[in-house]
This record gives sequence, C-alpha cells and structure tokens, in this order.
Amino acid sequence: MAGITTAAVKVFGWKFWWRRQAVAHVAERPRARALVNDQRLVAVAPEPAVPALPSAGASAALIARRNLSASEMFAGAKLAQARGDTAEALRLSKQLEEFFPNSPEGVNAHVTLGMLYLALDQAELALQEFATFRHIGSPELKAEAYFGQAQALRKLARYEDERIVLTELNKNYPRSAYVAAARARLSELSADAGVP
Repeated sequence: MAGITTAAVKVFGWKFWWRRQAVAHVAERPRARALVNDQRLVAVAPEPAVPALPSAGASAALIARRNLSASEMFAGAKLAQARGDTAEALRLSKQLEEFFPNSPEGVNAHVTLGMLYLALDQAELALQEFATFRHIGSPELKAEAYFGQAQALRKLARYEDERIVLTELNKNYPRSAYVAAARARLSELSADAGVP
C-alpha cells in the first residue's frame, strides 16, 4: 500500500508542479496593451442632406441630373397623365421617344402621345403618332391606335378616311374593346352620308 501512496503523491505532485510551471509561463508572457487609449475620437464630416422628393414641376431637373430608364420614363409619363399633368406627360413621352426609340416603352409612347395630342386638340400631331404606331407597334395596342387615329380623323373632318380606319379596326380586331364604339360611329357615318 505504501507503494501506491508514494505513486499517488508523485503523480499528484507532478500535476501540481506542472500547473505551477504553466502559471509561471503565463506570467512571464508580455501582457497585451490595454485598448483604453486606442479608441481616440476622430472628427467626421456631417453627412450630406438627403434631397426632398421632387414635385411635379421639378421632375425636369431630376431627369437632367439622373438618367432614367425607359420603363421609369414611361411610368412617369403615365403617372403624370393620370394626375392630369398633360404638359409633364407630354414632355416625358417625347423624351422617351427621343432617347429610347426602339424600346417597347419608346414604341408605346406613340400611343400615349397620340392620346395626349387628342386631349390638346392637336389632331394632326395625334394622327402622325397613331399612324407611326400602326406601322411599328405591337399587335396588342394596335386596336387602340386604330381607334385613336379614327378620332383624330373625325376632329379633322376627314370622314371618309375615318370610315376606312374604323372598317379596318372592325375587320382586323373583331374582339377588341373598341369594336362596339367603332360600329356605332360607322352607323353614324352611314346615316350622315345617306347610305341605307
């Protein structure tokens, strides 16, 4: 038993000696510097002020400062048209045609411009926009272009041309939302011309 006790004392003594050595070794290592003095305050310039959202009249300045995409311009024109700002809608639609003539939005701007010109009683300009769209536009909106063109021709008192366009509308787009109005107008034109 004395051998076990001696062995135990040697093992545990060795363990304590090892711990004392580890503590002494840690004490000999240089300490890390305290970070208290490392956190100095540095002067920082104030952040620039965030510009306010532009008003309807200030969007021209916004376009001059920032390049808008075709879809942003088209959405801006539609928004301006919806709120009754015809001048802004007209300006954005013209810029859209100028800067993005081959984009889908640039092509569709012809219909938007045609409608705006009709609202401004500028039937000749509307007629040109609708005719352009009929040549290059998508089939989904061509019925609207036909109908807009017929309205422009009516304002110009070119009734025979109006009849031709409305007939083409009925023939080419028989399921269009404009067909009922086109048929009603064709009936009026027939009655005015004395055709039974």
